[in-house]
Amino acid sequence: MSVEKQAHSTAITSFDLNHQDYDTFRPSFVPQLVDPFLVSLGLGKKVDDKFKFDTNKTIVEIAAGTGKFTKNLIDHGWKDNLIIVEPSQGMLTSFKKNFPQIKNVHQASSYKIPLQDNTADSIIIAQGYHWFSDQDSLKEISRVLKPNGTLGLIWNFDYQTSSQDTPTEKATFINGGSLYFDELDFKSITNATQVFKQYFDKQPWSERVSELIYNYDLGVPQYRRGDWRKSLSSEESKYFNPISEELFVFYDKLMTKDEVYPYWETRSYITELGSNEKLNVKNKINEIINSNVTSESTPYSAKGDDRLLKPMATHAVVVKVNK
Repeated sequence: MSVEKQAHSTAITSFDLNHQDYDTFRPSFVPQLVDPFLVSLGLGKKVDDKFKFDTNKTIVEIAAGTGKFTKNLIDHGWKDNLIIVEPSQGMLTSFKKNFPQIKNVHQASSYKIPLQDNTADSIIIAQGYHWFSDQDSLKEISRVLKPNGTLGLIWNFDYQTSSQDTPTEKATFINGGSLYFDELDFKSITNATQVFKQYFDKQPWSERVSELIYNYDLGVPQYRRGDWRKSLSSEESKYFNPISEELFVFYDKLMTKDEVYPYWETRSYITELGSNEKLNVKNKINEIINSNVTSESTPYSAKGDDRLLKPMATHAVVVKVNK
């Protein structure tokens, strides 16, 4: 008898502990990307430069966390046709506090979704698919989707990695309010990873901090490694068709120096460090900031905002179920 897979223990443990800080310091998702993403998932359409959404369609959001992405769905009118699945009790505590109006909430994982076959028009996973990017999850997700249903994956990110390894000609790039968007080379560069290297190079302090933090990542699943891509390849997956669309948005996040460490502490592998190790990480971050911050790090200071500019981006992926 095969053993049923469970949600990743590190994810459960860390998110049970840090759900409040996660809710406070993790970024939300900008509408410049969310709206076309939902259209690509078949959940709406664009008419005369305005987006209209079909809230009669049923969305299941898996690994909804504290509701960072959920807010966009609620703002667009989803309520009764929105179903939440989240394995962490801590995350659900924050979620229910944030969105008491959403009643169809389940503590469960992608490996055993407590819904009937052919329930969802679309399943959305925000900031979480890398934790369970395997064929067991995809089989269960496929079961819950209606024929011709869609799976949408979306992640905020802050450093160039193999996860953006896609030809620029196959990607859609969107300006979500970035100071640097018009300076980027989308023509001669052929791969999106190199576009993002060019982008994140604009703020060395943020790059150096990212590189420091990734040294503490000792093997837990991460978006940045790009392993999730393999699970959706035509050679690997029989439950979904190959990726049909990838969208990227660029935007600015403004942070005080004191907000930088709490932002990174919400990463599962930093959350799990001991108190002394966390203090060491915090001190190293402050050293990097003190050594790398220049007047160019606060480009909005002329407008009275002296916060550091952290270049941010979001990656959205659309795939269609094979059934």
